[in-house]
Amino acid sequence: MRYSYETLISAVSGILEDLGEERSNALAAGECLIGADMRGIATHGVHLLLGIAKRVDAGILKVPTKIELLHDEKGTATIDGGNGLGPVAAKKAIELGIKKAKIYGISMILIRNTNNIGSLGYYTDWASERDMIAIMACNAAPAMAPWGGAEPYVGTNPLSIGIPTDSEIRFNADMATSIVARGKIRKASREGTGIPDNWALDSKGIVTRDPDEALKGSLLPMGGPKGSALALAIDGIAGILAGSAYGQKLTSFHELEGPTGVGVSCILIDPSKFYDKEVYKTDFSKYLHKAKGLTKAQGFSKIMMPGEMEYDKLRMSLKNGIELSRQTVESLNKLMKRFGKDPIVNID
Repeated sequence: MRYSYETLISAVSGILEDLGEERSNALAAGECLIGADMRGIATHGVHLLLGIAKRVDAGILKVPTKIELLHDEKGTATIDGGNGLGPVAAKKAIELGIKKAKIYGISMILIRNTNNIGSLGYYTDWASERDMIAIMACNAAPAMAPWGGAEPYVGTNPLSIGIPTDSEIRFNADMATSIVARGKIRKASREGTGIPDNWALDSKGIVTRDPDEALKGSLLPMGGPKGSALALAIDGIAGILAGSAYGQKLTSFHELEGPTGVGVSCILIDPSKFYDKEVYKTDFSKYLHKAKGLTKAQGFSKIMMPGEMEYDKLRMSLKNGIELSRQTVESLNKLMKRFGKDPIVNID
């Protein structure tokens, strides 16, 4: 089923306000969640709203979100997210990082004590649209064993890099450091489908295709020891350096065990402080165009750039409406009913 942006932003931001969030923050968080669905990243989209509501009801996610600037010096800053809405803290960090990068050429903003921030690619894409190079990472509750291990110790700790271009080709790499995001395994569990045999181990350290057993066990890192190394490094930068939780001190957003303690790292770079900005964007665009025109390997009909699939989906969403699963719509309408509102109406 497809829905207009106006319908969804009114519904999602309205529910967040009803839960106790301030209107401007509710709109910012709603834009992030809907933005994920618009890009085809349903695991980080509107379906998270039900989890947010449960955490607010349990008193372990605080709204309205109160952001505190703990450290502010030249190109650096540390923000306390107040154990509130993750997208609110993340958006403020990106905005502050851009302001500082315009002055100092490069900035680094850290966030401690926040929650699930949604899709990192949403923020790096937003920054690259403003002619900034953005590198963003955050940690998460243990879901992956270090390479060679059999028990969860580190999160899927995602990393995203956005680079501005002057053409229709966008560069926005957004990836978990595991082979697959844990959300995709939860989705398979909800839908009763199996998973590939290179995604996860069960609780005994044996490869499994059962999503329920995978959720009891450990995800496998992308690229073996390389993904494991990146995940550990992200805990060191986005977690420990930010003064936030890390490793087994983090708790899952999907379990009502207490504050998640998520930490985030945002690095912003202003290309104009290093090189002619327009020349840089043009040269990088030409570089990507040439890559797309190279000889294709057997079995491939197209060479895709990082983020191109999501951008294609975004354009389709803007044209035809935003697609939501039946389960997400049911969850959203339950919240609408709870607050005395009519169900959302699709445009199909």
